[in-house]
Amino acid sequence: MSSVVISCSRLPLLSFRHLSGYSQKRSWSDDVYYRSTEYRERSTSVTSFYNQSAIDNIAAKSSIRLTPTTILYAGKSPDNSHLLKSAQYLYNELPVRIAHRIVGFRGLPFIVGCNPTILQVHEMYIRAFHILFKHPPVIDLRSEETYTETLKQLLDEHKDVVTLLAEGFSECRKHLQNEGMIKAFLDRTLKSRLGIRMLAEHHLALHSEKPNHVGIVTASFSPRSLVTQKAEFVR
Repeated sequence: MSSVVISCSRLPLLSFRHLSGYSQKRSWSDDVYYRSTEYRERSTSVTSFYNQSAIDNIAAKSSIRLTPTTILYAGKSPDNSHLLKSAQYLYNELPVRIAHRIVGFRGLPFIVGCNPTILQVHEMYIRAFHILFKHPPVIDLRSEETYTETLKQLLDEHKDVVTLLAEGFSECRKHLQNEGMIKAFLDRTLKSRLGIRMLAEHHLALHSEKPNHVGIVTASFSPRSLVTQKAEFVR
């Protein structure tokens, strides 16, 4: 008799937001809208665990990395075309990086991947992937504005990912047998998360005017001055 291996990452997860009650009273129309929206989100969430061909296809692609020099000299243009180019790069790049992390979650040991808190983070990554992957193409400054708002929302939704991962791995610590693999997973996940947030926040910062700055990059930054300043501080 052949054995059947069930991957926990393939099981549907009902997010905590679906289990919570209403935080405030809603009118009948609000209630209908809430329930229909909740149903669509739940259906998308459940379906995404079974139909992940898009994730598999995108995860097979390599990430295209930017050098600090490229970021710095992308500069600013009078017609704001730099915003369009930046958004178009993220439009193609972020789904690839997120898909790589989803593959990482799939490779976790069964007992770890089934932890409710880690499953919650896994679902957050899947949801973010589908939001960005299905987003309308960025073809002009108007669509760039819409895409930028989407990035803002996702950055806010994912702000507690590190805390959730810490809680999840703490909860299943006693079941861990291969700590080296877990450490490698966390290193890759946190490094990837840092890179994704840095790219997204850089794009957001390009919308603001700040002297001697290009996005999040300080054009006049001096490593020597910073080291000297910190050395004086600790004396």
